[in-house]
Amino acid sequence: MALAAACISVGATWGFYAHREINRLAVYTVPAPLAKFYKTYSSFISAHAVDPDKRRYAARLEGARHFIDVERYGDGTVEGLPWEFWQFHEEYTTLLCVRGRDSAEVRAASEALFVGEETYVLPKGDYARWYQRYVQWAHPYEKDTLHVALPLAEARCDYLRVVDTMTRHGVLPYHLVQMQRRLTNAFRQNDIRLAIQLSAEIGHYIGDATVPLHTTENYNGQLTGQRGIHAFWESRLPELFAEAEYDVLVGRARYIKDPTAWYRDLIAESHDLVDSVLLIEADLRRLVPEDQQECYEERLGAIVRVPCARFARMYSDRLDGMVEERFRTAIRSVGSAWYTAWVDAGEPNMNLELVEADGLVRDSVYRAVPGLDGQGH
Repeated sequence: MALAAACISVGATWGFYAHREINRLAVYTVPAPLAKFYKTYSSFISAHAVDPDKRRYAARLEGARHFIDVERYGDGTVEGLPWEFWQFHEEYTTLLCVRGRDSAEVRAASEALFVGEETYVLPKGDYARWYQRYVQWAHPYEKDTLHVALPLAEARCDYLRVVDTMTRHGVLPYHLVQMQRRLTNAFRQNDIRLAIQLSAEIGHYIGDATVPLHTTENYNGQLTGQRGIHAFWESRLPELFAEAEYDVLVGRARYIKDPTAWYRDLIAESHDLVDSVLLIEADLRRLVPEDQQECYEERLGAIVRVPCARFARMYSDRLDGMVEERFRTAIRSVGSAWYTAWVDAGEPNMNLELVEADGLVRDSVYRAVPGLDGQGH
């Protein structure tokens, strides 16, 4: 087999290694009395940090939850984004009021309007009320259109048809707000399975939000002739340097007073670094001979092409600690999100729910919570 045919590229996102490490290390930021809960299930929370990436292959619109192309919304800045989720929906979806109840069950499974049905676009003044009352908890990001059944009391419409155009350029910060609410509700209901799964998954999305290239349409340098920079920055550099060099003692998790504003600021901090990520790498490629930029390594029986270790060291040094800082921010932010959800849920005593027995789960969560593996939410 030719060498070129055997080559594979390094995966995108923080990388499985970094996502798992972020979740694992976030466990140690959570203060007592919640600390025991997270330490008990740390193996599961770390292992399942990559579930959202795996789900991208099965759920067509899952990918929209992992990024936001800031330049494609509002005035192209984070400050210009509509930060109330219903305002975002209002601007980037169409909400149709549909009259025609005879084939409701068939309609619910279809994206098409039926002959004889009457429709009209809800005016902007009505959008917030209708969205907040009927739509906001129903939108799954799995379909381009969504039908929302209405109660008989709503004489104006028999159902709403939501035509989605917003997921094309990502919904990451808005999805984080929804995930925060869902985790809070899981704690409030003492639903261990759901709280553990959501803790693992919100950790993934927060990790994505700390990566500059998850906030721009030039996410892989494809617009500037820098294809591959995504994996270079967030996979190759942490894999080479995190374990030996990064300071992962980030202190205690903090309570987040306003999650919407906090997630906005997290995206803004990442987006401010986009130019540096791209310009520094482009400058290095002009200075370093091409044959010293890419090398071949064997991983799991396959030959992979990756940025050379020396070239990666030069890039890391020129970034002046940026990747380490974002890695630390991700760890602290994940712990803070978990802690905030628990506090907002009324600080339930999760320790009462732990199974006090030999083999209390440290390497695997499945003995303490039978049947958790593979469960959805």
